[in-house]
Amino acid sequence: MSAGPSISGVSISCELPCDLQSVAPFCLQAREFLGRAGVSETEMDPWELVLTEAANNAIRHCRPGEDQPPIRVDLLATAEWVEARITDHTPGFEWPEKAELPPDDSESGRGVFLIQNLTDESSYLLGRGSNCLCLRRHRSAPKRVPAPPNPPAEEELREVRHTLDLMTEELASTYESLSAIFRFTTELQESGHSGGFVERWLKQLLVITESDWVVLRLCDSSNRELVVSAASVDDWQGEPLPLKAPAPAHPSVEVRAATQLSDVWFDPGSPLLPGDPLTHVAGKGCGFAHPLLVSDTLIGVLSIGRHDGARLFQSGHVSVSQTLGDFLGLQVRSTQLQKEQVRTRLNARDLEIAGNLQRSLLPDQLPTLSGADLAAFYRSAREIGGDYYDALYVGEGSILLVVADVMGKGLPAALFAFMFRSLLKARRDLAAEPGKLLEWLNRNLFVELDRTDMFITAQLVLLNCQRREMRISSAGHPPMILANSNGTTRGTSRGGPPLGILVGAVFPEEVHSLGDGRALMFSDGLIEARNPAGDLMGLDPVTAAMSEAARLGESSEATRQRLTRLLQEFEHSAEAADDTAFIVIACTRPN
Repeated sequence: MSAGPSISGVSISCELPCDLQSVAPFCLQAREFLGRAGVSETEMDPWELVLTEAANNAIRHCRPGEDQPPIRVDLLATAEWVEARITDHTPGFEWPEKAELPPDDSESGRGVFLIQNLTDESSYLLGRGSNCLCLRRHRSAPKRVPAPPNPPAEEELREVRHTLDLMTEELASTYESLSAIFRFTTELQESGHSGGFVERWLKQLLVITESDWVVLRLCDSSNRELVVSAASVDDWQGEPLPLKAPAPAHPSVEVRAATQLSDVWFDPGSPLLPGDPLTHVAGKGCGFAHPLLVSDTLIGVLSIGRHDGARLFQSGHVSVSQTLGDFLGLQVRSTQLQKEQVRTRLNARDLEIAGNLQRSLLPDQLPTLSGADLAAFYRSAREIGGDYYDALYVGEGSILLVVADVMGKGLPAALFAFMFRSLLKARRDLAAEPGKLLEWLNRNLFVELDRTDMFITAQLVLLNCQRREMRISSAGHPPMILANSNGTTRGTSRGGPPLGILVGAVFPEEVHSLGDGRALMFSDGLIEARNPAGDLMGLDPVTAAMSEAARLGESSEATRQRLTRLLQEFEHSAEAADDTAFIVIACTRPN
């Protein structure tokens, strides 16, 4: 590899033999060069992935068994951009103007998709005897490093350490439950529903939450009674509890949880009432009853507790119990559907489970916050959707808005959406730094995503209505559309790579003022909608609609309806090609 000055920057050149083993050492040398050229770690990660895919692609197109000239790679770094030129001597191939993500079962096409999405300019020039792939990505402006704060006092340090210890304990419990869900789901896909599955779930729950007993009651076929399905207490069956009959004067905590559709707690300060069936297993201890719901349908009630009333549950154990219980409710519902439809194929059952799971992730309505005007849209193209959106109130007049897209289908995609949502809600303390939150999510999801050859694109926006500004960070997701009140529009940056691509990826942040304008977060299903002729709608009609909405000062709901009409009129009678989710954002001025 040779290096030297260029007209407006520094450059290097190297030659690679037609051998895939030469790619990794070359990428390490390229990183060293980019580092010397002042390129940040945030910008080097996408370049490493781009150069790896480009070199591998060129080598794979070499004619086997022929003595061919080596592949030449030229890198040029200036203060404004980094450019790479990969020259090969192969027959070449057709470079698409805009690569689309190939189907899950396709063995090619992902490299070109990633290259185009991680660079600003790309072209492939075919020539006689040689071809050249030209790639360019603009460099971001260097960030100002703030002065270090004054060192905290010893008492403050102890308090911070204690808070971090508690947070770590809760996160470990939550992640342990998600890992258990992943293991059991894999078991179901490989061997089907085996006997004793629910019992194994309950034993796992007892260990994770350090509890002494657990009772699962399920609704009967007529939804009139709660019947004991499984219990950790030997030789105890428990009488059925009526749901539809006139309520007794002092209903049990299980019936109250089922009728109120909310958790019901008990402890020595608020004990079980005389005659409550759980008195036999709980004594004077503590615990709670949690209703199991699937799409607002009651499946049963999960009760869990400890004999020692002084050992109250920590929030982490409560979250684990609710998470495992909710997923158990989905599995129980799946089993009920399987019994009702004996001839249903196994993959159809998985689609139903995943569909219920995915739909349960979406909020029933967006949170209300003074100064915020929000509207959302979601549509699944198939039984199961891989798109997900949410809005989480994080305090201090701020909302964390989320749009994500799990690349895949079926139960694994729905499961990863469930894991993403649970991990996201576990770290609301990082909402003020969306880039750091994406880094944490990437680290905790990477192993499972990499193992299943899947990835997630996501965009996080911290909306502060008091300051009328947005702090944005993206992971391989389509840029937002920002429209000013005068009708002019602009887009945000590409951000970092999708979650699950690079374990140590860094996700930059950018801050934009919203003012009296409008903003749109969306999944790629909106701009990749197709009409009956197979044409893509593209970004231009959506940008024009946002421009008109901002100029007219429309409400977010009116803009949502405008975009929905645009989508329906373009597709006409064509079947939806992809899932679609978007959030329209505006700020209102105080009265």
